[in-house]
Amino acid sequence: MTNKEERPAGCVLRLFGAPEQTVQKAVAALPDTWQGTVHCRTRGAETLVALQSSTPQQLHRAVQLLRTSFAPALYGEGEQTLAAAAVQALEQHRKLLVCSDAAAGALLETRLENLPDAEKVFDFGAMSYANAARNARLSRKMRKAPQAEPARTLARVQAMQRLTGAALAVGCVELPHSRLLLVGGKKGCWLRCVSPDENPGLWLLDMLRRAACGLPQAGGTSWQPYGKAVPDTALMPAALTAVPLVPPRPKRRRLGKALAVLLLLALAALAAGWYYTGGDLAALPQKLQSLGAESLPHAGARLI
Repeated sequence: MTNKEERPAGCVLRLFGAPEQTVQKAVAALPDTWQGTVHCRTRGAETLVALQSSTPQQLHRAVQLLRTSFAPALYGEGEQTLAAAAVQALEQHRKLLVCSDAAAGALLETRLENLPDAEKVFDFGAMSYANAARNARLSRKMRKAPQAEPARTLARVQAMQRLTGAALAVGCVELPHSRLLLVGGKKGCWLRCVSPDENPGLWLLDMLRRAACGLPQAGGTSWQPYGKAVPDTALMPAALTAVPLVPPRPKRRRLGKALAVLLLLALAALAAGWYYTGGDLAALPQKLQSLGAESLPHAGARLI
């Protein structure tokens, strides 16, 4: 009779924002001890990985390896949807989400309206863009904002986030041949430009899920601080295999490292002089002259 532990076991991992070739390479790199089967199905930016093994132990090891490889991209197992994963991430990390405009609301509301607990983390426009009083206050704050897009939507996302006190505010700029998605927090926005056939709503959900969990964004998503011009590169549809951009390190860190090196060199020179003169640094010029360094300046000398 077959033991319970020896019965076949299987599961489906759901990934979003992981390049198909990268997933295939990770599956091919499973150790030789893995005796199961793996089937991958890619639908745009979403990839489903079905694993079947002869024992639960083998399945568990394979799943753990793939989880390690695709931690930011892995959003669920089985029948879990990306929308449900986004709501779960917002709820677990206690993040309130609002939309700064109707275009962003149209991408999210139909996907979240029937999900349990969605109203706990998403206002469905009631406290943000669909609220007349809130919009009046927003209009007053936007009087000095840039008129050109996408700078205006970037400013609108920041203003809405401050007005509502929400942890995350989203916006959408409808460009001629693409859409620019914005997920904003306190200091800046994540930006991603996608073409209409790339399913912008799912990309926005994935950006929200990663932002709520503090995970790295998918390749091709860039970081934009508030108050700075949006670069032209952010307005081009992102390739799935692009390298993710992260907020740059402040220049003060580089200056601090340079000052630390200079301080170490100065201390080393001081220690050498102290050792050579026996603690009398004033005698250092005479010591150097005694070694034949007549060309070195000494006390009272002038440089011509």
